[in-house]
Amino acid sequence: MTPLVLTQGDPGGIGPELLLRVAAEELLRDGDRVFGDPTVLAELAAQLGPLRPWAARGWATLARHLDRAAAPGMGQYAALVAATEAALASISRGAPVAMVTAPIDKARAQDEGLVHPGHTEFLAAAAGVDDFAMLMWGPILRVALATIHLPLAEVPRRLGVAEIVRVGRLLADELPHFGDNRRIGVLALNPHAGEKGRLGDEEIRVIAPAIEALRGACPGIEFVGPMPADTAFGIHARGELAAIVAMYHDQGLGPFKLLHGSDGINATLGLPFRRASPDHGTARDIAGRGVADPSSMFAAVAYARGRG
Repeated sequence: MTPLVLTQGDPGGIGPELLLRVAAEELLRDGDRVFGDPTVLAELAAQLGPLRPWAARGWATLARHLDRAAAPGMGQYAALVAATEAALASISRGAPVAMVTAPIDKARAQDEGLVHPGHTEFLAAAAGVDDFAMLMWGPILRVALATIHLPLAEVPRRLGVAEIVRVGRLLADELPHFGDNRRIGVLALNPHAGEKGRLGDEEIRVIAPAIEALRGACPGIEFVGPMPADTAFGIHARGELAAIVAMYHDQGLGPFKLLHGSDGINATLGLPFRRASPDHGTARDIAGRGVADPSSMFAAVAYARGRG
């Protein structure tokens, strides 16, 4: 079973609670390492203990998996850096490893030194990877993004054949984890797939050529599109597609989170190790109360170990 490195995420969010829940459910294995602030974790377990019996049980297990780098005051960015370095060191030794990252507060992490828009871009840069993609994985929908964290106004300018082909190829490599279906839907950018150029020509200039290139580059995979986004997700949900390539962030994540708000995960394709994260934010408004839904974190652990 693939060992994991896990990060605490935002210490003021629900990440510490999620780690306690993972440990309490006996999802940690020999060789797993946790990076975070042991003081935050211990104090949270003590705070929740009287009402949440799993908290003390979780801390008893979690404490045994804390990495030597874990120290009081360790921030979310420092934990991410240390966990990433540990994962890359394992890979360089030929030892398999996977990563599970609890949600970070991006603004606070950037104050701590993060210079990237989020986990995905940071991990790709740390691993020296140019070809990477964000994949949203759920029991029903699987959605990869051709562009990630961009203002919507910039998407048409930044969307190119190369970007779509890169993401499509990475997604095709991941299909064996999804079952036997070999059909990938590639979404249009404009309403009604552009109406033959009357509502925008990106489908003609960019997306259709990218689909043709993917058909040549990925034998055995059927790429379908450009598909109107308002119908493609229903087709995917019925099982007629294995996955979808969306053109921009909210085009893909809106429908995905509607179905998988509690059991979806965010994975990064193209890294030298599997990486997964819960598909939600830090939820500071409910942190420290012991009421966070751990389903997405549990799904991230399962996916990272190769059971997604």
